Order: sequence, then structure tokens, then C-alpha cells
Amino acid sequence: MLVHVIVAELGKLFDISSRKSHWIMSLFAIFKYLFLFYLVSSYKSLPGAYFVRFFWAAFPSYLLPRLLGIRETENIKKLQRNKYGCFAHATTSTYVSPFEVDFYLHKSNSTYFEELDFNRTALMTRIFQKLGLEKGLPYIPVANVFTNFLKEIKPFEKYQITSVILCWDQKWIYIMSRYTKKNGKVLCSLSLTKYVLKEGRKTVPPRVALEYCGLYNEEAAEISERNLKFLSKSGFDNTVELENLEHSYMKL
Repeated sequence: MLVHVIVAELGKLFDISSRKSHWIMSLFAIFKYLFLFYLVSSYKSLPGAYFVRFFWAAFPSYLLPRLLGIRETENIKKLQRNKYGCFAHATTSTYVSPFEVDFYLHKSNSTYFEELDFNRTALMTRIFQKLGLEKGLPYIPVANVFTNFLKEIKPFEKYQITSVILCWDQKWIYIMSRYTKKNGKVLCSLSLTKYVLKEGRKTVPPRVALEYCGLYNEEAAEISERNLKFLSKSGFDNTVELENLEHSYMKL
């Protein structure tokens, strides 16, 4: 009789242990998949990801055609057919990954500039594609960037970045970039970037570069001059009027 009781109690104990073990394994599997999801969703912040994304932005319009020996592309023809081709805009879409979130639980301000690098690279390699493929793309350093932050972007929320040449003068090219969400309906931030084109130590005037690419004309020059006066008046820090500026001509 005692033996039967002992056997029954041991059976209960092993059954409870088995259930606990199954529960622990299930919990472990859940955490494992959550961790894998976390890593995959944070691909933008992995070591070396910046360089991969930067060169990927330049790959289709600059690196690949040079590798294939292509000098005349459909992008060049499309830009030259439109008298406002120099004002074509580049748009990229992405989302806020976990490593981009700060302690306020929204996209950290510092990460905006990294995404701008990729979007502006896509823009400049397409606008000056003819120059890049025939003579080599000039060095295009950033002289100044100003960003006005307007709305937060939450974790995993999708957003778009659109950059376009706003205007130019004898030396500088001014790029306007807009962070938007909800398919462009909500403006989250507006950035102004000042670029210069360099060929060694020599500065390449924007007009010369645009003329070489077949994108300079009087209509475009008038728009640039008007926007330059507008920018000179408002300055980099007062972007209220720029936020409502209509400056969309064609998409790259």
C-alpha cells in the first residue's frame, strides 16, 4: 500500500516538473524569437550598416553604370526632357528601428542626419549622373546643415524623406529635405543643407555642373534665383514659410 502511495506521489512530481519544463522551454522560444525580431528590425544600426546603406544609395545611379560602362541612362534622358529636371526630388521610405529610439521613446534627433546622408546621396548621384559617369563625380562635402524638428516619429512608425535642390548661387547648392509620415500628410522636420562641388581643390560652380548635365535653362535659373532670395530673407533658422513652399516638379 505504501509503495503505491510513493509511486503515485512521484508520478505527480514528475508530471509537474514536465509541465514546468515545457513552460520554461516555451518561454525561452518566445524570448528567442523576440530577440531575433529585435535584431532584424535594428539592421540599420548594425556595425558597418552605414557604409552598406550609403553605397547602396549610390549603386543604381553611379556605381553600377560605371561598372557596366554605361554613359547614357534613362534617368539622364528623363531629366533632360523636363525643363525642371534639376528640381527633381528623391524620396526614400523607412521606419524607426529600436536602436534609433531615445529615452523620450521617439526617433532620436541625432539619427535624422544619418538618414539624410542616404537620401541626399540618392538625389545628387541622380541629378549629376551624367557628370559622374563621363568625368567622375566631384567630391560633394557638406558645408552646413540646419534641421527644424516639428513632430515626433514613434518606434516602428513609417516615414518618408524627400530631398530636392532648392536653389544655388556661384558656389553653393542648397538642398531642402522634408521628413514626413502618413504618406506625406504630416511634416515631421525640415532640413536645409549647403553643398559645394569640388574637383580637387577647385570649386565647380553649380551652374557649370548643371549645364554639363543638360539641366540648366532660364526657367530653372529664375526659380533658383527666386528661392535664393526667399532663403536669404528667411535664413536657415526660420523655416515656417519654407514648410509651405510649393517646390515639387518631378520625381526621380
